Amino acid sequence: MEIYQLRQFAAVAKTENMTRAAQSLSMAQPAVSKTIRNLESELGAELFERTGKGLRRTKQGDILLRYARAILNAELDARREIEESLHRAGGLCICALSCVERLSDILAGFAAEYGNADFRIGSTPEGSDLLLDSAVSLDEVPAGAEVLFDEEICIAVPDGHRFADCGAVSLTELADDPFIALSGSESFQQVSEHIFRSAGIAMHAAIECDSLALQSRLLSCGMGIALAAAGEWRQLCEEGSVHLLHIRDAECRRYIYVQQLSRFETHSMRAFRAFLRRYFSEIG
Repeated sequence: MEIYQLRQFAAVAKTENMTRAAQSLSMAQPAVSKTIRNLESELGAELFERTGKGLRRTKQGDILLRYARAILNAELDARREIEESLHRAGGLCICALSCVERLSDILAGFAAEYGNADFRIGSTPEGSDLLLDSAVSLDEVPAGAEVLFDEEICIAVPDGHRFADCGAVSLTELADDPFIALSGSESFQQVSEHIFRSAGIAMHAAIECDSLALQSRLLSCGMGIALAAAGEWRQLCEEGSVHLLHIRDAECRRYIYVQQLSRFETHSMRAFRAFLRRYFSEIG
């Protein structure tokens, strides 16, 4: 049994389809099929059942997958530890489900302090080294994750809005206002839904946009109101085009955290986490 066989087996187990597994590995499908047949022959057991929709792991396939994941993770750890021992920082893959608008400043600040690093920005936690995300309460922060910052979620209204000069407002008072939703961030969508549930009303988005920059322009033009993380909107409020109001009738904080996803912590990961602590402490 070879590492390459386990890697191909794990890809088939993930996709439950030989063709998609081969594509994910940049291989020809017959070669992957042959690897699975050879593994089944060596182990004397079928690893997959063929169904009308694709493949399904057998009990023996589940057993092998458990060990395959452990072996492949150990191989990755070994490579990273050897890189560390040779004083090579190696690459760093970061998945930012929250704080996307801050990520360019974070990476630029880190590069200025530590020198350029081999960064990759992942779109999903899978395969990433670090996850930067947020939760609506401390209870929802994953075990082992480090809380970096917490901030209030406010209602952003344009200059001239009827509540613009009020310090606080209830969501129920704004039920009929057009709401501009930030659809590009699944994490912030979850925060928004939680806040509206806390207030006991449904969220009805009149406009959806996929970036904070576009959302801020729409707000400044008087196209509606929006939920806003206070820290990210501080500069905008200083310009006076948008006003942030406290929300009276809902739980309105989010907790930004970093979570290590890879098993082995490299020097780059330690340095980046230390930089994140300093970055968010300065914001606070």
